[in-house]
Amino acid sequence: MRKLKFFTLSAAVFIVFSLPACGLSSNETPSVLEVPEDVFPDGGQVPQDFNPDDSLDLDVGTTVHPVYFLLDSQIIEVKRRLLSPVFLEAPLNNLLIGPSPIEAATGLESAIPEGTEIVNVQVSRNNIVTIHLNANFFALEGAQRIRATAQLVFTGLGLVTDAQGVLFLLDGIAQQLPDSRGIIAEKASDGFVQPLTEDDFAPLREQSKIS
Repeated sequence: MRKLKFFTLSAAVFIVFSLPACGLSSNETPSVLEVPEDVFPDGGQVPQDFNPDDSLDLDVGTTVHPVYFLLDSQIIEVKRRLLSPVFLEAPLNNLLIGPSPIEAATGLESAIPEGTEIVNVQVSRNNIVTIHLNANFFALEGAQRIRATAQLVFTGLGLVTDAQGVLFLLDGIAQQLPDSRGIIAEKASDGFVQPLTEDDFAPLREQSKIS
């Protein structure tokens, strides 16, 4: 069994490996590896709310991010643990994977079609999240399109602090998508597509959260 311990000494973190299975006796001096401090931004500590059932290595840094699925056509927040460092597109790519078997057994589902891909994600200076998707997503119609858009909007708003809205691009061109009532907002006076916000999908929002 391998044990991993963290010792913080001023500007360095030392990881001590005890490896009897690799030929070291219990009396021999353990190997010491010096690691730069910024490798473990949280001091190498496991988050207090860590859930051992998440099947992630206890010694690996993770952060919690919300993704959104559907339960009886309502938007439900699910907390997902992602390996650090987490890039902007990571929670969205996790969303595209869909509910886990356990989550699906509780009734959670996704309206986002298979084959949908995140091309890239950007955040503007005014905190508008722009999600560039492939054509598969925009082939959706009707209620499924509305629900899938809501999933991406809520997940996208959670990518940054104080996000002001979410825009969607196809081949670099902003796309107008419907709100929860199926209404597509008119373009702004300057001709730009209006970003979608949480308020646009308020009727689909369910306050319960699953972690």
